[in-house]
Amino acid sequence: MDFKSNYLNVVSLLCFGFFFLSGCFIKAPPDPSSSSFINLLIFRCNSGADPGCTKNQSTVTEPDPVSPAKSICSETTLEVIQPSNWIRVQNELQLQASKGSLGAPVANTFGVETDASAYVGAVLTPAGRIIAVTNQGMKLVELDPVTRLITNTLGIGFLGFSKWNGGVLSPSGSIELIPSGTTAYASFDPVSFGAVAYGTTTGFNDFMGGVFAPNGKFYPIPASSLFFTEVDPVTRTHSTFGTALTANPFYAGGVLGPNGNIYAIPSQANQFVEVDPIAKTNTNFGSFFFGFFGKWSGGVLAPNGKIYVIPDAFSMFVEIDPVAKTLTPFGAAPGVSQAYSGGVLAPNGKIYGIPFDATEFVEIDPQTLTVTYFGTAPGGGAWSGGVLAPNGKIYGMPYNAGTFLEIDPRANGRICDPILQSAYFNKY
Repeated sequence: MDFKSNYLNVVSLLCFGFFFLSGCFIKAPPDPSSSSFINLLIFRCNSGADPGCTKNQSTVTEPDPVSPAKSICSETTLEVIQPSNWIRVQNELQLQASKGSLGAPVANTFGVETDASAYVGAVLTPAGRIIAVTNQGMKLVELDPVTRLITNTLGIGFLGFSKWNGGVLSPSGSIELIPSGTTAYASFDPVSFGAVAYGTTTGFNDFMGGVFAPNGKFYPIPASSLFFTEVDPVTRTHSTFGTALTANPFYAGGVLGPNGNIYAIPSQANQFVEVDPIAKTNTNFGSFFFGFFGKWSGGVLAPNGKIYVIPDAFSMFVEIDPVAKTLTPFGAAPGVSQAYSGGVLAPNGKIYGIPFDATEFVEIDPQTLTVTYFGTAPGGGAWSGGVLAPNGKIYGMPYNAGTFLEIDPRANGRICDPILQSAYFNKY
């Protein structure tokens, strides 16, 4: 009896002690909000230890990093001119313009050109060189704006025979030459320095300048051609469209607007015209001007999205608002025949006319609609057309000057290559 009782007491005491002591080792449950607990869950989930837990659950995955916005300066020249990208282009242009200039602009000349009526317009290549487009000269030349040296030449034909009036850079990097006295278009390769002729034209001063559109095709500006023309540089085909024209010569150069339409600049035409490359229409707008020869010669798109028309014989400059289709005359032009031959936008946001018969250089401020003359130009059909180089300087092509022109706007900013080479600015 005593043995049995003692045995039961011992067993009870052991059970009680075991129960009591085991309770000393029971831990409080971990805090589910603690970092150690969350890390444990993530580890078990990623290792597959917990069935029903997937690695893609939002409770255990981190958000993807946000990629920075792509710069417009990393786009292609064709992407740059898409209307949906204009705001990005405008922001970049305005940023560079806001950096201002070191001082007043300076004009200098360099080199020797022996041909008379040598070039009309120029095109900047992807390599940063400038191709001067021959008019009545005997050669195409490549100019290095850094060294101021002619680095290559291509014989074209006889002196005095009108050939091309300007050119445009295609998205593929070729330069498409705009026919004047030739009876065909020409695609020039600035790498191999070879050219291929294609298509047909009349050869009677058909076009003066041209513009690439966002659809990858280019549009020569009619000088004596009765219709606007669309040229596909890939298939090397062309077709006319739109309403027939009635005055001759009609236009001198054109500008691609932010909306993707092209604005031809009246030479003898009575009104400005908007060309829609998608609808294939040409629509006149603005005030009626008498049809005298040589009103304006070329235009330039500014960072504010408006177009500024360069005087030939007209007495004033003109601002075009492509949205409202309104015209605003401003500033006093020289009033002489063939005063300027095109203009060029500089990184400081100002526009510089290329003197033809004018005897002064000109700076146009689109923000204030003011015109400032500076320096001395020789007149006598000096230069025809110009282009902005990556170094921030403007280069005018000799027509009769016998030398190349360099205008240094002394801008602090720089326009990046995709915008610089785009159809907004790289054309005549």
